[in-house]
Amino acid sequence: MSTNTTSKTTKSLTDIDPEIYRKEFSEPIHRVGRATCLMAVAAMFLPSLWLYLQYGVFPPGKAILAGMAAALTYAVPFYIIEPISFYPILGDAGTYMSFLAGNISNMRVPCGAVAQAVAGCEEGSKKGELIATVGIAVSIWVSIFGVLIGALATGWVVKTFSPWLQDAFKTYLLPAVFGAVFGQFALRGMAYAPVALAISVVPILLKWPSYICIPLAVVGMVLVGKLTYRKRPGAEQTPEDLEFH
Repeated sequence: MSTNTTSKTTKSLTDIDPEIYRKEFSEPIHRVGRATCLMAVAAMFLPSLWLYLQYGVFPPGKAILAGMAAALTYAVPFYIIEPISFYPILGDAGTYMSFLAGNISNMRVPCGAVAQAVAGCEEGSKKGELIATVGIAVSIWVSIFGVLIGALATGWVVKTFSPWLQDAFKTYLLPAVFGAVFGQFALRGMAYAPVALAISVVPILLKWPSYICIPLAVVGMVLVGKLTYRKRPGAEQTPEDLEFH
């Protein structure tokens, strides 16, 4: 893409009228996103409903409550923390698509972050949201075909791996993805990297549970960012002034 084309594209994205953006993008996104997510929630019960109607199989109430309690104990912190911590990268459309498609931390967030970095826009901006939406949408289509191919081929391929190689993939693949994303953002603000590592790693070394470590890391870095932002040049600008930059 030529420099002139890039500058025109950037200008068109930064000159979006907020009211037009809200009416023609944000509001339809919320309508469609809520509807599709509610449909997905309802669809999750279809296999259980079919088993009950077809075979009369239904778990006792105590078993359902016990399973819900066990799941909620682990998952509730993520219900709160993940939407908040991922939103600056995902945006509205990306959040709906990501939580519907899954693989948020190991695929949607990295794809959105890389798309924003390549386009040269900041996370949390309207331009960044549009760019991330495109990147996440493409990643979902790639995932669909990738999962199809993987389901057919991966089982056979993995069986040919040595046990140590299988263990290596299970142990180091996800940390490698997070390490790459952390490195990308650390290069944009090296002063924050040691603080982020300290807030994230120390609780893990102390063997604190994940429902404490994750909220502590997210809330801690939000507070650090808030305190340091006030000292930056141009901090007197309002968020509305920076919204489309």
